[in-house]
Amino acid sequence: MRWIVPAVLLLAACAPAPARQPVHTFEGSARVLLTVQTYRLTFTENRVTHDIRGTLVNRTSGDAFQATGTLLPATDGDLLTADISAGDSPRLNATVFGIGLRDVPLKAGALLSGTIRHDAFAGSLRVNGFSSALSMKRVQ
Repeated sequence: MRWIVPAVLLLAACAPAPARQPVHTFEGSARVLLTVQTYRLTFTENRVTHDIRGTLVNRTSGDAFQATGTLLPATDGDLLTADISAGDSPRLNATVFGIGLRDVPLKAGALLSGTIRHDAFAGSLRVNGFSSALSMKRVQ
């Protein structure tokens, strides 16, 4: 009976530690319609499933969005694809001349896609059908 406790402790010491999920942070800008918007993308990467979770902050307006997607390894860089959603943003409920609007989000979702090569991201941010070129550099 005395040997059970040391054996359990020895086996627990041999168990692999959970893998740390790396945190990536990129900052850059995109020309959206007529103005330049600056962005900060911060996400964690699960290297086993290639899933990412994080936030995309529009630093010009101060709006923050949730980012979920994948970061897939490729020969010429890592391919990033993420759905950008406003989460629990305010929603519009109104009636104008008998026409009702219900549960319309005031912030639009987007699709972020591109390639990470070394410390640079080059891709696009597609919002409401309009695509804007987005380039960012790693900051951490």
